[in-house]
Amino acid sequence: MPQFLFKVVEVETLESESDDPRLINRVAIVDAEVIDKQSGDTIYRGNFDVLFNEDGVYPSIKKINAINVPKYIKTELLFQSKRYIKRLRRWL
Repeated sequence: MPQFLFKVVEVETLESESDDPRLINRVAIVDAEVIDKQSGDTIYRGNFDVLFNEDGVYPSIKKINAINVPKYIKTELLFQSKRYIKRLRRWL
């Protein structure tokens, strides 16, 4: 069973034509580490982009698919990173 650790390294605000705060898109660069709970070995360590706004959270699927890990780790990395940013969204 893997354990997922995340840390937001940087947040950038993308340019917007509208002044409406609901339409502001931001990109968080998330540093991720996946550790095997039983052995303590690091399965993956790296970073990827997560786009977020008031409507939702969208991890970079291209960057996560480029990682050389089993498919179930990639899928779980998508869901866990989305969950992590969704909880922090109002403070970023």
